[in-house]
Amino acid sequence: RKGIFMRGMEYRWMPPIQKLIQETDGGNLGQLHTVTIREHRFPFLVKVANWNRFNRYTGGTLVEKACHFFDLMRRIVRSEPVSVYASGGQAMNHKDELYGDAQPDILDHAFVTVTFASGAKAMLDLCMFAEDEQTECVTAVCELGKVEAKAPESTVRVLRRKSIHRLGRVPPPPDRRGVPEVHRLPVPEELAKAGFHEGSTFFELQAFVDAAHGRSPVPVSARDGRIAVMIGAAAQESILMNTVVTLDVPGTDRKNAQWAWRIEGANQLAQVVESVPVASLSPVRSKL
Repeated sequence: RKGIFMRGMEYRWMPPIQKLIQETDGGNLGQLHTVTIREHRFPFLVKVANWNRFNRYTGGTLVEKACHFFDLMRRIVRSEPVSVYASGGQAMNHKDELYGDAQPDILDHAFVTVTFASGAKAMLDLCMFAEDEQTECVTAVCELGKVEAKAPESTVRVLRRKSIHRLGRVPPPPDRRGVPEVHRLPVPEELAKAGFHEGSTFFELQAFVDAAHGRSPVPVSARDGRIAVMIGAAAQESILMNTVVTLDVPGTDRKNAQWAWRIEGANQLAQVVESVPVASLSPVRSKL
């Protein structure tokens, strides 16, 4: 059997995020307009030879760490990024550390906004000194309502609005307000003990095995990973240069790139068709 290649993007397989993607893919809430991702957590852990303390080794926090979130944005929106603007810095973390003559220079917080070809907007709020545990909240706002997934609570809140037109200047009365549905997706204890991200690594490896056996398509391609890194590199550049960075991703024109997406059984999510190979992915600076 021919071998496969799959990028590791475990956030796609977190149970609450899988449920969110099912809701947005299903179309019941109409066109998607905005996505926000917030991760508030503890500082970077110590790694081999402290390689993760320096931009020259990692490409920067928004590449090494946040590429997972940019992949998630793109998967939820199902469109290609066209511009990135970011603001961030090093406020607290690793300032009292010294390795040889070098002090760590990685970002510990950032806001990143990404505009997609579809017109949808996405934002990342990353803070690496906010919490003593890893917390995530992903919110997708669509034409008819919104979906919000949280971890480690492993819950998904779905709100479908009853009215979206002619609302006037006051909020709708109680009998005209949407009633949220809250889904609780408990993670099996064995998976929770095995690692972070709500057992997602197990589900990701399960998808890899299925793809290796030919039972399903490869869900995350080399192209997916490369574009996620491209967005992270553009965000780092945006902070450095205080500028909007425009992106030229092959396949952004829908006439030249056909996308099909589907949900595999048991919440397995897979990208089915991807027809355009990656060419040059070079961010181009565009001054504000």
